[in-house]
This record gives sequence, structure tokens and C-alpha cells, in this order.
Amino acid sequence: MSNHQVRLFRETSPYLLQHATNPVDWYPWGQEALQKAKEENKPIFLSIGYSSCHWCHVMAHECFENQKIAELMNQWFVNIKVDREEYPDVDAIYMKALVELTGQGGWPLSIFLTPDQKPYLGGTYFPPTPKFNRPGFPQILEEAYKLFSDDPIQTDIKSQNLLEKIHLQNKAGKSLGVKPGKLIKGAIDILKKRFDEECGGFGSGMKFPEPMHYTLMLRYWAETGDEETLHILDKSLTKMAEGGVFDQLGGGFHRYSTDRFWRVPHFEKMLYDNGLLAKLFLDMFQATKQDIYREIPEQIFFWMESEMTSQEGAFFSSQDADTDGKEGIWYTWELKEVLNLLGPKHAKIFSKAFGMTPKGQLGGRNVLYLNMKVEALADMENIPIFEADHILKKGKKTLFEARRKRTCPDTDKKIITSWNGLMITALATGYSVLGEEKYIKTAKRCAEFIWSEQWKDGKLHRIYKDGQSSIAGCLEDYAYFFEALITLYETSLQSEWISKARQVADAMIKEFWDKDEGGFFLSGKLRERLVTKLKNPADEAMPSSNAIASMALLKLGRLTGNKTYIEKSEETVKAFQVFMEQNPVAFTGLLSTLSSSNLSPTEVVFAGPKEDAVFDEMWKVLHTDYRPNKVVVWSEHGESKLFLAEGKNSTEPTVYICQKGTCHPPVSTAKALDRLLERPQEIRLNIYDENKKNAQILEKEQSNFMGVMGKIFQQSGITRPSNEE
Repeated sequence: MSNHQVRLFRETSPYLLQHATNPVDWYPWGQEALQKAKEENKPIFLSIGYSSCHWCHVMAHECFENQKIAELMNQWFVNIKVDREEYPDVDAIYMKALVELTGQGGWPLSIFLTPDQKPYLGGTYFPPTPKFNRPGFPQILEEAYKLFSDDPIQTDIKSQNLLEKIHLQNKAGKSLGVKPGKLIKGAIDILKKRFDEECGGFGSGMKFPEPMHYTLMLRYWAETGDEETLHILDKSLTKMAEGGVFDQLGGGFHRYSTDRFWRVPHFEKMLYDNGLLAKLFLDMFQATKQDIYREIPEQIFFWMESEMTSQEGAFFSSQDADTDGKEGIWYTWELKEVLNLLGPKHAKIFSKAFGMTPKGQLGGRNVLYLNMKVEALADMENIPIFEADHILKKGKKTLFEARRKRTCPDTDKKIITSWNGLMITALATGYSVLGEEKYIKTAKRCAEFIWSEQWKDGKLHRIYKDGQSSIAGCLEDYAYFFEALITLYETSLQSEWISKARQVADAMIKEFWDKDEGGFFLSGKLRERLVTKLKNPADEAMPSSNAIASMALLKLGRLTGNKTYIEKSEETVKAFQVFMEQNPVAFTGLLSTLSSSNLSPTEVVFAGPKEDAVFDEMWKVLHTDYRPNKVVVWSEHGESKLFLAEGKNSTEPTVYICQKGTCHPPVSTAKALDRLLERPQEIRLNIYDENKKNAQILEKEQSNFMGVMGKIFQQSGITRPSNEE
């Protein structure tokens, strides 16, 4: 076994292990590779990807397994392979650099650095020979080598200028002092303009889930009652849920849609997407009470429990898009397969319901999406609704069982602290909204595992794989896990979680806080020193870590009465005010914190025994409606260390509420609590469709009326007057 194979085989990342047998002399990210580049004055080729990335696999097969290309790489460069899921801060810096260099980013990220890690040339996927209007990778290697060796001074100046541009993005500049309401409305107005009225989502090309956009819109609706905002939410989330971007058989969302219809996805499934979307759909269920918003999180949790849970109770990071080198083959169907599995009659009904055709969307294969509702199907086929429903349910079960016999896509079994945090938050929310005990048990089990294995000596680790904790946590890990701990406290009412949340918050402030400009750096003091420090306040594929941190700090401050946490939350938002003024829609995560901090919270203190049925009834009433600005505390036998609970004792289940700056007398029944709580916004979903439908019904009734009257006129010997123009 060669040296580089030994190097990568020592790693736990599935992505790095996939490259261990390449003829390329790969190094993992770290001091050994960086030192070698400096000592030998060699440029670095940095390749960043992740295990479930389709085009990463393509480039690996075409270029990194090619002996001749590998010889060029080994001769001219120190080659470093990075799993972006292990080093999101490294990925963020060089992705920013790539966007500055080329105007766009993506993975695989292929970038060339000077020996001191400064970027000077890059791209994403390169083929082995010129095609797709892209140069061949050998040409790029030659160009990168010549730029460095023929004119090293100019290359260094260019790369230094590039880094300074990136560094300036941390500088706040002078704010115009735009008021919070105007900033939030500015973002909402932009989203309204971008809304795809026909298909939902934003824009007219590929569609991404973008949960932070929808979260801000839901908050805005809850505050203002703006009907257009709720229509956008309902249309978009319904289209997502009914599209091929959602796995109609096994549950869970794919990464994104390659078309505007949410029909043909890029098939990888990420834990973080599903954690964020499960929480969003649960919030939407509270807001609208529509079954679809309950069913989707239930199916996500089913997928996660059956396919993504480790023995220890934590969650794996992703599932691959490919099976045997072909994308989506696990999830798609030829029409003749379905015919053989279901028989002619049922296959006909099933294929109509799920939009199946002989041609399909992917080389004769069909992605299942909801093409026709069961009522319309029953009407078309002239069968009862219950029979159509039975055929579809049975068909889904049959196909699901048949799919399980296929070769499964690979699962990346590394456990990422931050992504587990997102799923803990979703599960704990699932318990409070749906009342399913199993969800809080699953959330607690995962959180206990992360705490016992990843929190060591007052610091978080990022990765757990094969029994080992590794890599110092970055801001994302602290912020997302911190949010999960607070959610666990508010849903389980067990004080241990708030105690842990304080520890993580204090460590996060100590490790990542920018004392000069405010806000948090992505990399802490414990990570490898990088060429520049970033904060990345905008939401990207994942929510801004600064946004999640600021919201969690605001909540912790309100729960504990510790003003330092609230101040840090406010200073974080303030640090990025200028950026939000320039482009509010890029910062919907931070705008959610801004929205929350500018509204007085609904403070809810439960007292008395939790096991009592009345306690449970009042708990359900509180969680029936969407109340994004509430904080929930339990006065544990009058001994709670949380200031909100001070002096609030009771031997019977009792609730104390303060809302809109007014504290009310305690109540001890669910009915009394329901009367006391501020009313949620009125729901008028599908208002546009409803008005149109009502107009059509009215027109039809008027037509029928005139027809009847005509007959009466004729029978009476009266001639109807002709219409005058």
C-alpha cells in the first residue's frame, strides 16, 4: 500500500475513503500537507466535496482514477482532499474565493492555492478532456502550474487581493439605521416578486428548499395576518410535498429540484435539509391545521428512524444520489415494472396518480410525484374514493417493499454534531406539536449521546465515526446544538437541558466572538489557523450560524434573565445591519431574530405536577397554534432557577402568562388558558382559488336559474326579451 493510501485509509470520512485507492498522492487537510507545500514551495490543489455528491463521483472516476492525470497532479502540486462536511469553515473560505474568481460556486470545489494557502485559480467539475464548454482538467493543471511557476509574484499579489476582498466582507461599515419592520418587509416584498405563482417556490429555474425564507414569511404572517404571504407558503410547501423532490414512498426530502415543478430532484438526501424542513412543516401545521403539514414530518421521522439512525441513537449525515454509478436509480420506476407489480387495473390508477408515463423523466424511468388527488382520480375512474385510496396505499406499500430489494444507495454514516442538533430540534418540536412521546424520547437519546461523546472538557467536537470523536467543533456545531438544547428544555421541561445550553453558549462566546466588530467567526481558536476568518452571516444551503446563534441567545436570555445573552444576540444582529440593508432577502435567518427581538415575548410558566391530566390539557392548548415568540418554563416545585418561574408555586397544575407587556392572573383549566391566549391570525388558505371557484359556482347557478325561467316564460306564452347591447 502506498503512502497516500495509508494516509487516507487512516481517515474516517467516507468521502476521503472513496479516494484512498486513487493514483493521486492525496493528503488530508492538516499540518503535514500544508508544511510540505511550504518546504517544497509547491502550489496546492485543493479538492473539496462530500460523499453523496454526484459530480464529485464523476470527476473522481474520470480524472482522479486516471493514471496520466494523476502523474501531472503528483508532479506539480501538493494535493489535498477535504470533506466539506468535516471542514465547513475551510469550504466557506474557498467557496467565497471561487465565487470571486468565477462568479459562481458549487461542488466539487477545485481550487489552486499558493504554498501559504492563498487561492489564485479555480472551478468546480472539470472533465478529462474539453466538453460541456469546459476545458479539460489537464489543461487547467498546466495553466495553474504555469501561473505559479512563471510569475509567482504576480500570482501572489492577485491571491492577496482576492483574500482582502473576502476579508472586507466581515467589515460592517456605517448603517443607514433602517428600522426592523422596514428591513423585514423589504425581504418579504422581494420574495413576493420572486414567487412562482404556478409552481410555488422562488424563481423560474431549479428550486431549492430555502427553509429560512419560509420561516421568516411564516413569522411575518403570524405578526401581520398578510394573506398573500400565507398563500405563498401554502402553495410552495404543498408543491414541495407533492413533488418528486419528496420521496413519496420512503419519506424524506431530496436535496433540490432540477426543474421549476419540484418534479425531478437531485437525489441525495441530507440530514440537515430534513431537520429544517420537518420543523418548518410542523410550524405550518400549527398555523393552518392542514393534514399535509402533519403527515410530511411524520414521514421524515419514519425515514430517519428506519434508515438514518445509528446504534447509539444519533443520526447519519446523508444518503447518496447514485447507485452503481447511476443517479436516482433506487428511487425511479419503469412503467412496465409497476405493471408487473400491481397488475393492469391498479397500475393504471397508480400511474395516473403519480404521473407515470412510458417515456418517464429520466431515460424511461419515472420519478413519483402526486399528479392527481384521490377525489379527482375516483371521479375519472368512476370508482368510490375509498377504493381509489386503498389502491394507492396498497400500491405505495408494494413498490416500497420492492424497492428495498434493490441495491441501496450508500449512507454516509458519520455523525455531525450540528446536523444532529437540527434533527433534535425538529423531533422535540414534533413532540410538542403532535403529542407523540416517541419523538421526545428519540430527541433526548440523541442529545445525550452528543453530550457524552462530543462535549469534552468544555468544548464540542464536530465528527463522530467508528467510535472516535474528531475535529474541533466550528460555530455551526455550537449554534445548532445550543438551539437543540433550548428546544429540548422547552418541550421536556427538564432543567438539565437549560444547564447544558448555558455551558455551550458560554463556550461559544469565548471561542468564536469577534471582540472588535461583533458577531461570531465560523472558526474558533481551536481550529487550524486559516488564511482569513469568515462570519458568513447570509443563509446559504444551511442557515447562517450567526442567525441560529443569535436566536438561541435571545431565547436563553429570556428564559434565564441573563442580560448578557440578550446583548450578545442584539450585537450579532447589529454587526450585520449594513449587509441586511443592502440585500435583506439574503439574511432571512437574522431577520427572524430581529423580528423576535422587536416583539415582546409571550412568557408561559407552568407550575404544579407535570403528570396530572390537566397539566397535559393545558400543554396541548398552548401548542395548538403557531406562537413563534413564546418562551416556556416549568416551576419545578417552586424551586426553578429560572427567573421567570420565581415565586410561581402551585400544588395544582397552573399556568401564569405574560403577553404584550401584561401579566394575567394564573389559570388552572385548559378552557381558561385558551380564553386568555392571544388569538392567532385568521386562516384563509387558497383564497385566490376559492374566490375563482365561488365565482364559477355563482355563474353556473345564474345560468341554471335563467334556463328554468326561460321554460316558465315559454309555458306561460311569454317570449323572453333579447339582450340589448
